[in-house]
Amino acid sequence: MTMPDERTRALLWAGSLLIDIAQDQSLPLSLRRRAVTIARHFPTIEDVAWIVGSLRDSVLSIGMASPENALPEEADRDFTPLRHSTRLRWPGDD
Repeated sequence: MTMPDERTRALLWAGSLLIDIAQDQSLPLSLRRRAVTIARHFPTIEDVAWIVGSLRDSVLSIGMASPENALPEEADRDFTPLRHSTRLRWPGDD
């Protein structure tokens, strides 16, 4: 059974994975472009916090924990979460 903090963490890790894919020059250009396209519409850490706060007591609640409770301290993180301020460049023909 997936716990709320695990669900939140998985969503944030997926956003981070999109960043990693988009910036990895060793991957095919088409894959990096697809990662940038998806990241533009993927929930950011701020979106997740808003969803959790807005739906906590709602019938629509999907059982998520706040990012602060789901993630280790920032110093202990080995990934960069997708944020509203994240700006991924469109991969060009390098």
